[in-house]
Amino acid sequence: MSNLSDDLKKAFLFGVGAIAKTSEKSKELINELVEKGALTVEQGKSLNEELKHDLQEKILEKEKELNSELIRQIKDMKNLSDDDIAVLKEKIAEVEKERNEK
Repeated sequence: MSNLSDDLKKAFLFGVGAIAKTSEKSKELINELVEKGALTVEQGKSLNEELKHDLQEKILEKEKELNSELIRQIKDMKNLSDDDIAVLKEKIAEVEKERNEK
């Protein structure tokens, strides 16, 4: 259970990282075009703002996907065996202990 949540978090962060990297490359391209005179500074700023907006939308979309998956996992908990529930309780106790130690 915990590994699946960790995998979902990693997938989400990978997606955000890929989006951010693409955004950076796009910004570099916009700056090059402005320097070469293919775009005005105002056009470059406008494109940059659009990229920021698109990036924020994509991050929100990824968050929604992650939340949906977590909700599905929680609903699936009713199918857990007694052993699975015991393991889950142990993991929750570990997390609570770590939080209390901070």
